[in-house]
Amino acid sequence: MKKKAVVIGASGLVGKQLVKLMLKDDRYESILVVARRSYDIKDPRVVELQIEDFDDLSKHAAKMNGHDFYCALGTTRKKAGSKEAFLKVDVEYPLTFAQIVRKQKDFQQLLVVSAVSANSSSPLFYNKAKGELEDQLQDLNLKSLKIFQPSLLLGDRKEFRFFEEVAKLISKIASFFVIGSKKAVGAIRDVEVAKSMIELAHQNEEGFRRIKPGEMVDIAYSS
Repeated sequence: MKKKAVVIGASGLVGKQLVKLMLKDDRYESILVVARRSYDIKDPRVVELQIEDFDDLSKHAAKMNGHDFYCALGTTRKKAGSKEAFLKVDVEYPLTFAQIVRKQKDFQQLLVVSAVSANSSSPLFYNKAKGELEDQLQDLNLKSLKIFQPSLLLGDRKEFRFFEEVAKLISKIASFFVIGSKKAVGAIRDVEVAKSMIELAHQNEEGFRRIKPGEMVDIAYSS
Protein backbone atom coordinates (compact mmCIF):
# COMPACT_ATOMS: atom_id res chain seq x y z
CA MET A 1 0.00 0.00 0.00
CA LYS A 2 1.30 3.43 -0.94
CA LYS A 3 1.17 5.96 1.87
CA LYS A 4 0.55 9.63 2.45
CA ALA A 5 3.22 11.71 4.20
CA VAL A 6 2.76 14.97 6.09
CA VAL A 7 5.79 17.18 6.74
CA ILE A 8 6.01 20.21 9.02
CA GLY A 9 9.25 22.18 9.22
CA ALA A 10 10.15 21.77 5.55
CA SER A 11 12.14 25.02 5.44
CA GLY A 12 14.88 23.70 7.73
CA LEU A 13 17.90 21.55 6.92
CA VAL A 14 16.31 18.17 7.58
CA GLY A 15 12.86 19.23 6.38
CA LYS A 16 14.15 20.26 2.97
CA GLN A 17 15.95 16.95 2.57
CA LEU A 18 12.85 15.03 3.62
CA VAL A 19 10.78 16.56 0.83
CA LYS A 20 13.57 16.10 -1.75
CA LEU A 21 13.96 12.43 -0.88
CA MET A 22 10.22 11.80 -0.81
CA LEU A 23 9.90 13.17 -4.33
CA LYS A 24 12.24 10.35 -5.42
CA ASP A 25 10.38 7.74 -3.37
CA ASP A 26 7.41 6.17 -5.15
CA ARG A 27 6.26 4.55 -1.90
CA TYR A 28 4.53 7.83 -1.05
CA GLU A 29 1.57 8.68 -3.23
CA SER A 30 1.20 12.18 -1.76
CA ILE A 31 3.18 14.62 0.39
CA LEU A 32 1.43 17.33 2.37
CA VAL A 33 3.80 20.16 3.30
CA VAL A 34 2.62 22.30 6.22
CA ALA A 35 4.38 25.66 6.07
CA ARG A 36 4.04 29.39 6.57
CA ARG A 37 5.03 30.20 2.99
CA SER A 38 4.67 28.49 -0.35
CA TYR A 39 7.70 26.59 -1.64
CA ASP A 40 6.27 26.45 -5.14
CA ILE A 41 7.19 22.80 -5.61
CA LYS A 42 6.27 21.64 -9.10
CA ASP A 43 5.21 18.06 -8.46
CA PRO A 44 1.67 16.65 -8.65
CA ARG A 45 2.18 14.61 -5.49
CA VAL A 46 2.94 17.67 -3.34
CA VAL A 47 0.12 19.57 -1.65
CA GLU A 48 0.90 22.71 0.32
CA LEU A 49 -1.03 23.75 3.41
CA GLN A 50 -0.07 27.36 4.15
CA ILE A 51 -0.57 28.52 7.72
CA GLU A 52 0.87 31.98 8.31
CA ASP A 53 0.69 31.72 12.09
CA PHE A 54 1.42 28.31 13.65
CA ASP A 55 -0.57 29.41 16.68
CA ASP A 56 -3.49 28.48 14.41
CA LEU A 57 -2.33 24.92 13.67
CA SER A 58 -5.30 23.33 15.40
CA LYS A 59 -7.72 25.26 13.19
CA HIS A 60 -6.39 23.34 10.18
CA ALA A 61 -6.43 19.87 11.76
CA ALA A 62 -9.08 18.56 9.34
CA LYS A 63 -6.67 19.08 6.42
CA MET A 64 -3.77 17.09 7.88
CA ASN A 65 -4.74 13.47 7.38
CA GLY A 66 -1.99 11.06 6.39
CA HIS A 67 -0.12 7.91 7.42
CA ASP A 68 3.41 9.06 8.25
CA PHE A 69 3.84 12.43 9.99
CA TYR A 70 7.25 14.09 10.03
CA CYS A 71 8.11 16.98 12.36
CA ALA A 72 11.37 18.81 11.62
CA LEU A 73 10.54 22.06 13.40
CA GLY A 74 13.44 23.81 15.09
CA THR A 75 15.19 27.14 15.50
CA THR A 76 17.81 28.86 17.66
CA ARG A 77 17.38 31.36 20.49
CA LYS A 78 19.19 33.97 18.40
CA LYS A 79 16.95 33.48 15.38
CA ALA A 80 13.79 33.22 17.49
CA GLY A 81 14.62 36.40 19.39
CA SER A 82 13.72 35.19 22.87
CA LYS A 83 13.40 32.10 25.04
CA GLU A 84 9.63 32.29 24.77
CA ALA A 85 9.69 32.42 20.97
CA PHE A 86 12.18 29.54 20.87
CA LEU A 87 9.95 27.39 23.07
CA LYS A 88 7.01 28.01 20.75
CA VAL A 89 8.88 26.65 17.74
CA ASP A 90 10.79 23.83 19.40
CA VAL A 91 8.28 22.63 22.00
CA GLU A 92 4.79 24.10 21.70
CA TYR A 93 4.26 23.70 17.95
CA PRO A 94 5.64 20.13 17.75
CA LEU A 95 3.37 19.13 20.64
CA THR A 96 0.35 20.74 19.02
CA PHE A 97 1.20 18.94 15.78
CA ALA A 98 1.47 15.63 17.65
CA GLN A 99 -1.90 16.17 19.32
CA ILE A 100 -3.46 16.91 15.93
CA VAL A 101 -2.01 13.97 14.02
CA ARG A 102 -2.79 11.29 16.61
CA LYS A 103 -6.48 11.94 15.94
CA GLN A 104 -6.19 11.54 12.16
CA LYS A 105 -8.04 8.50 10.86
CA ASP A 106 -5.07 7.14 8.86
CA PHE A 107 -2.39 7.92 11.46
CA GLN A 108 0.34 5.29 11.65
CA GLN A 109 3.38 7.03 13.10
CA LEU A 110 5.03 10.28 14.12
CA LEU A 111 8.70 10.89 13.40
CA VAL A 112 10.29 13.85 15.17
CA VAL A 113 13.69 15.54 14.93
CA SER A 114 15.08 16.33 18.39
CA ALA A 115 18.72 16.55 19.54
CA VAL A 116 21.28 14.12 20.94
CA SER A 117 21.70 16.42 23.96
CA ALA A 118 17.99 16.35 24.90
CA ASN A 119 17.54 15.99 28.66
CA SER A 120 14.66 17.43 30.64
CA SER A 121 16.87 17.50 33.77
CA SER A 122 19.64 19.48 32.11
CA PRO A 123 20.56 22.92 33.51
CA LEU A 124 21.13 24.08 29.91
CA PHE A 125 18.11 25.77 28.36
CA TYR A 126 18.34 24.15 24.90
CA ASN A 127 18.93 20.63 26.17
CA LYS A 128 16.18 20.97 28.77
CA ALA A 129 13.67 22.24 26.18
CA LYS A 130 14.38 19.36 23.82
CA GLY A 131 14.16 16.89 26.70
CA GLU A 132 10.82 18.27 27.84
CA LEU A 133 9.50 17.95 24.30
CA GLU A 134 10.54 14.30 24.18
CA ASP A 135 8.99 13.59 27.59
CA GLN A 136 5.68 15.17 26.64
CA LEU A 137 5.58 13.37 23.31
CA GLN A 138 6.03 10.04 25.07
CA ASP A 139 3.21 10.95 27.47
CA LEU A 140 0.83 11.01 24.49
CA ASN A 141 1.18 7.21 24.17
CA LEU A 142 1.10 7.28 20.39
CA LYS A 143 0.72 4.09 18.37
CA SER A 144 4.19 4.72 16.96
CA LEU A 145 6.66 7.45 17.94
CA LYS A 146 10.19 7.69 16.62
CA ILE A 147 12.48 10.41 17.96
CA PHE A 148 15.65 11.15 15.99
CA GLN A 149 18.50 12.72 17.95
CA PRO A 150 21.09 14.15 15.55
CA SER A 151 24.32 15.67 16.82
CA LEU A 152 25.78 18.67 14.98
CA LEU A 153 23.93 18.95 11.68
CA LEU A 154 25.97 19.47 8.54
CA GLY A 155 24.20 21.15 5.62
CA ASP A 156 23.80 24.33 3.63
CA ARG A 157 22.44 27.03 5.91
CA LYS A 158 21.40 30.49 4.78
CA GLU A 159 22.89 32.13 7.87
CA PHE A 160 26.55 31.90 8.90
CA ARG A 161 27.25 30.40 12.33
CA PHE A 162 30.92 30.78 13.31
CA PHE A 163 31.14 28.10 15.99
CA GLU A 164 29.25 25.59 13.84
CA GLU A 165 31.67 26.20 10.98
CA VAL A 166 34.62 25.53 13.30
CA ALA A 167 32.93 22.35 14.56
CA LYS A 168 32.30 21.21 11.00
CA LEU A 169 35.96 21.65 10.10
CA ILE A 170 37.11 19.70 13.16
CA SER A 171 34.58 16.97 12.41
CA LYS A 172 35.72 16.63 8.79
CA ILE A 173 39.37 16.43 9.81
CA ALA A 174 38.60 13.78 12.42
CA SER A 175 36.49 11.82 9.96
CA PHE A 176 39.41 11.66 7.54
CA PHE A 177 41.22 9.37 9.97
CA VAL A 178 38.29 6.98 10.39
CA ILE A 179 39.27 4.74 7.50
CA GLY A 180 36.45 3.02 5.66
CA SER A 181 33.75 4.69 7.69
CA LYS A 182 30.89 6.83 6.37
CA LYS A 183 30.22 8.15 9.86
CA ALA A 184 31.35 11.71 10.59
CA VAL A 185 32.82 12.04 14.06
CA GLY A 186 30.60 14.28 16.19
CA ALA A 187 28.40 15.36 13.27
CA ILE A 188 25.82 14.09 10.85
CA ARG A 189 24.59 15.36 7.50
CA ASP A 190 21.04 16.60 7.08
CA VAL A 191 20.42 14.15 4.24
CA GLU A 192 21.53 11.23 6.44
CA VAL A 193 19.01 12.19 9.10
CA ALA A 194 16.23 12.60 6.53
CA LYS A 195 17.00 9.33 4.76
CA SER A 196 17.09 7.39 8.02
CA MET A 197 13.70 8.84 8.97
CA ILE A 198 12.10 7.79 5.70
CA GLU A 199 13.64 4.32 5.68
CA LEU A 200 12.60 3.67 9.26
CA ALA A 201 9.10 4.94 8.54
CA HIS A 202 8.71 2.34 5.80
CA GLN A 203 9.46 -0.42 8.33
CA ASN A 204 6.12 0.44 9.99
CA GLU A 205 7.28 -0.41 13.51
CA GLU A 206 4.87 0.30 16.36
CA GLY A 207 5.82 1.58 19.78
CA PHE A 208 8.47 4.05 20.92
CA ARG A 209 11.99 4.26 19.57
CA ARG A 210 14.82 6.77 20.00
CA ILE A 211 17.47 6.87 17.25
CA LYS A 212 21.00 8.14 17.89
CA PRO A 213 23.39 9.60 15.24
CA GLY A 214 25.38 6.43 14.60
CA GLU A 215 22.24 4.38 14.09
CA MET A 216 20.87 7.02 11.71
CA VAL A 217 23.96 6.75 9.55
CA ASP A 218 23.70 2.94 9.54
CA ILE A 219 20.06 3.10 8.45
CA ALA A 220 20.75 5.78 5.83
CA TYR A 221 23.39 3.63 4.11
CA SER A 222 21.69 0.28 4.57
CA SER A 223 19.41 0.64 1.53
